[in-house]
Amino acid sequence: MSKIIEEAKIVCASMLSTRMCSNYHFHNLQHTLEVCKSARLIAEAENITAEEKEIVSIAALFHDTGYSQIYKGHEEISMQIAEEFLTLKNCNNDYLLSVLKCIAATKMPQQPESNLEKIICDADLAHLSATNYLQRIALLREEWSCFLGMKFSDEEWRVLNIEFLANHRYHTNFGSTVLEQNKLKNLLLLEQGWVPNN
Repeated sequence: MSKIIEEAKIVCASMLSTRMCSNYHFHNLQHTLEVCKSARLIAEAENITAEEKEIVSIAALFHDTGYSQIYKGHEEISMQIAEEFLTLKNCNNDYLLSVLKCIAATKMPQQPESNLEKIICDADLAHLSATNYLQRIALLREEWSCFLGMKFSDEEWRVLNIEFLANHRYHTNFGSTVLEQNKLKNLLLLEQGWVPNN
């Protein structure tokens, strides 16, 4: 792992371990590290350059750091935090812009344009294909209740997630083949009546 990724990891871990972030059940350090791991996995499969892999990893580490200051609209804050870090590291403008565009692309609904943006978007939603998907979205439900005041009955939450999975599309080749297969298994569980609870 490159020096800049190691340094970014330390900075982001510190930010995502603040008192405010410790209350996030889903968007926490664990999620960020999982997104970073998924981004590296997808980047390997997509056969991109070493610098592009670094850009995607940096973007993955910073993409949710804005949660350390604000819940809604965190992406813009995440971009500011990443820009400040990369400017201090004397990164060139193209590199910086690529990282910022990747972070911006994670805003829902996702609309990635470049290959790197597609990679980070798929990494950010790789949990849709995870074996612990039902537990992960139960944490998201809890977080939305705490921070957005959004309350759902079990059936409302199940239907909401069925609709989200049914309408979601991965953007990379790896996502549309490997991740999609496992996501469909999770969709089937929800359709069969499984309720995502902690």
